[in-house]
Amino acid sequence: MVTATVAWVAARPRVLVCGWSGAGNIGDELLTGVIVARLRSAGLDPVVRSVSPDATVAAHGELAVAGRGLASLRTALAADAVVLGPGGIVQDHSSVWSLPAHLLPALIARLRRRPVAGLGLGADPLRRPLSKRLLRIALAGAPIIVRDEFSAAAIRDAGLEAEIDLDLAWELDHPEPARGEGLTVALGPVAGSGTWRPGRRRLVFEDAAPVVAALQRLHAAVGGPIRLVAFRGERDEGYARLIAAAFPTAEVVPADDALDAVRGAAVVVASRYHAALVAAAAGVPVLADIRQAKLASLAATNGLEALVIGFESWDEVAAVPSALPGAVSQPSTGATDRALQRLADACRSEEG
Repeated sequence: MVTATVAWVAARPRVLVCGWSGAGNIGDELLTGVIVARLRSAGLDPVVRSVSPDATVAAHGELAVAGRGLASLRTALAADAVVLGPGGIVQDHSSVWSLPAHLLPALIARLRRRPVAGLGLGADPLRRPLSKRLLRIALAGAPIIVRDEFSAAAIRDAGLEAEIDLDLAWELDHPEPARGEGLTVALGPVAGSGTWRPGRRRLVFEDAAPVVAALQRLHAAVGGPIRLVAFRGERDEGYARLIAAAFPTAEVVPADDALDAVRGAAVVVASRYHAALVAAAAGVPVLADIRQAKLASLAATNGLEALVIGFESWDEVAAVPSALPGAVSQPSTGATDRALQRLADACRSEEG
């Protein structure tokens, strides 16, 4: 187990995973768990790049972890391959620094002529020509697997091609639907306009009054407990407590219980992608804020249209969708399997 730098002892090809682990984002940790398992099943040895190595190890158990900064660079210089992803990290609207920081290990791997792959990615249209150029340098000729057509279009706009497959969180062991109760709410701020400051320093919190009014209408119809979950950690927790203050019996659920709160609800209201996905997979109806393109894409997914209901204004939030009988699943295109096999073959070819 390593928490900051990596001491190589395994004979299997070592793959540096560059997602967004360790930042307190429940969705990103779900994705980290899946990609680690998938790489191990492919005969590869994952090393997870983490914002907080201790937090990543606490979330996933014994695991090789590399911190960011110099530790990450040293790991990239020693790894046999680099995976960009999983998660919605192909974007340059949160700050000018975000995408280059994510791409740096992949760029190092290309300079070293080591295999690179983009797996489980979400992508937004890139705003800067330099962002598109860096992405092309990092991933040209590599397998790129994205979670939806919106992301694929963003990749095409940058001059690359991508295949579409399920978001990796669909591969989790989702429980059979049960009769849920109450309302679970997964909301949070978004990064405001700006360039140089990191997105976490310019968060925009939506006016709570229309949100509270909409949730009061829903709660009157649904009944039962009302639970607030902070799917993006500290970024969401303050807003969750603000909303909870308007409901005498509301509970802000600890991160360890967030998935149970989502899967055990009668209805989920979400502006967080993986909260909506986890709810839908458990057969829980979702009211999703489709002002975010990734949630709009989820709501438009074949087989989910009746379960994930989009809204663009809190005035629209009134109707309570009905739960669907049985578990909800999505078919894989096989693109992730093919990309993993290609990556494993390339690593072994390099070793040979």
